[in-house]
Amino acid sequence: MRCSRHCRRAARVAPAATHEESNSTTADSWLLVTLKADPDPGTVDVISLHRGRITGSTPTAVSAPDGTLTPFGFASYPDGSALITLAHSNHDGLFRNGSFTSVVAAGQAASCWMTRAGKYVFVANTGSRTISRLVGTGNNIFIDAQVAAQTPTGSPADIDADAGVLGVIDHGAGQSHLSVFTYNRFGELAPAGAVITIGVPDANGVAILSPRGDERN
Repeated sequence: MRCSRHCRRAARVAPAATHEESNSTTADSWLLVTLKADPDPGTVDVISLHRGRITGSTPTAVSAPDGTLTPFGFASYPDGSALITLAHSNHDGLFRNGSFTSVVAAGQAASCWMTRAGKYVFVANTGSRTISRLVGTGNNIFIDAQVAAQTPTGSPADIDADAGVLGVIDHGAGQSHLSVFTYNRFGELAPAGAVITIGVPDANGVAILSPRGDERN
């Protein structure tokens, strides 16, 4: 089982030195774009931004570390670091200041998509039909739980989390399903209701949106 739906994913990260400005239009930051290029290792392309605009003409392409394949899903931290799945070799990497600084074996098959909730990063493992829980620091990745939850109805295709709710789309038996979990301050997942059958075979993408202040009951 491989992550095959998307060839690239992107997110904006702010360098740690300018984190206090990272939400303002004056901040310099980077756009990270992951590209898989089987059988080549794949790259993380680093694009410089200033005030939200691309600066320079050529992105910096950073190859996947030796012995790994396919930079794919990722989640960024406020300090400018990011955890990135290396999906086709079953690894997870820590990316900081334009390079990979640490790599660990995922312990699950086809670690593909990621989402961050506070200090915890949740990983959807397509081949294992599981969700892992990681913690990233400035120098290391810690696998807090190889199997924080399972998606027995199919192989995960996307994941997102916000405000104590995590959602996972999966594909299995010719159908797409949505599984919803709650998580506590320790990142522990608990099912929230029955799995929802979406009614189409290839649903892709899930976004968990917390209500605005004027929408709360």
